[in-house]
Amino acid sequence: MSHTVVVTDHDFADLSVERSVLGDVAEVVELSDEVGESSGTAADARAADARAAEDHLAAADAVLNLRYDLDADAIAAMGDVQVIARYGIGVDNVDVDAAAARDVPVTNVPEYCLEEVATHALTLLLSLARSVPRYDRSVAAGEWDRAVGAPVHRFSTQTVGVVGYGAIGREVGARVAALGADVVASDPFLSEATLADDPAELVGFGTLLDRADLVTVHSPLTDDTRGMFDADAFDRMKPSAYLVNVARGPIVDGDALREALDAGAIAGAGLDVFPDEPPTGDDPLRDHERVVATPHVAWYSEEANEDRRRTAARIVESVLTGGDPWNVVNGVE
Repeated sequence: MSHTVVVTDHDFADLSVERSVLGDVAEVVELSDEVGESSGTAADARAADARAAEDHLAAADAVLNLRYDLDADAIAAMGDVQVIARYGIGVDNVDVDAAAARDVPVTNVPEYCLEEVATHALTLLLSLARSVPRYDRSVAAGEWDRAVGAPVHRFSTQTVGVVGYGAIGREVGARVAALGADVVASDPFLSEATLADDPAELVGFGTLLDRADLVTVHSPLTDDTRGMFDADAFDRMKPSAYLVNVARGPIVDGDALREALDAGAIAGAGLDVFPDEPPTGDDPLRDHERVVATPHVAWYSEEANEDRRRTAARIVESVLTGGDPWNVVNGVE
């Protein structure tokens, strides 16, 4: 093979999809079959893993990445790499500026799971609005009591606030509006004119917190959004309001959320993502009675998983055969 493609990390059964796309143009090398960095605890094992990673990255013509931390040092270790393709939408685990400084395009797959994430967010919103977690725990405990979930309000009387009104946020807004709820949206990159034909009313972040009965987060993780749901944000929310986060865990300050839940400052939360993943056994949010949680699976369906893998591999194939990448996120043409 004339090229080498390094898969930094994955949680797939195998790399058959990648090899089916790239088999004629590159050898596909697996750096790790675990998600993210090595889970080993011994210092010498971690050091050996790091050295092996550097050796593989130095030989890479292209990199396929899930959640492995491709920081400036990792990118500097790469030799003649031509493209870094991420299996997903967010690129917060890739130093896109360091890649741009080397004229290496970083790509993503922005639309592979729009339906899945929007549906999962709606599932959590409805579950909380209908008090499903409280009723479920109550029935499991042998009770049969409507009062444990009260008060429950008609969904069409509720206002849903969507924070981050990009492609996924708009899908959520459309679903919520179809069920009769009012939609308010907050996004610093949008103007009222851009939402002229959309069911959402564009408002400021603070106004959204003041008005919403349910808040769902769809912002990317940036310096501006990290910890944006802090104690001040929870103080502005209604005591009866719920928070759903299917975006990135660090957008929500975990300690502030726990304190808000314990104090009754908000009614509950639906979390698909946590500040640290997986959450530790002593993370109070993991089994909090006011939290319904899922293990970062909002993106998941068999179809979406296939789509992200095949699209990322095809981008790599295009670059390695002299074509152009698409879905470039760091401005490198």
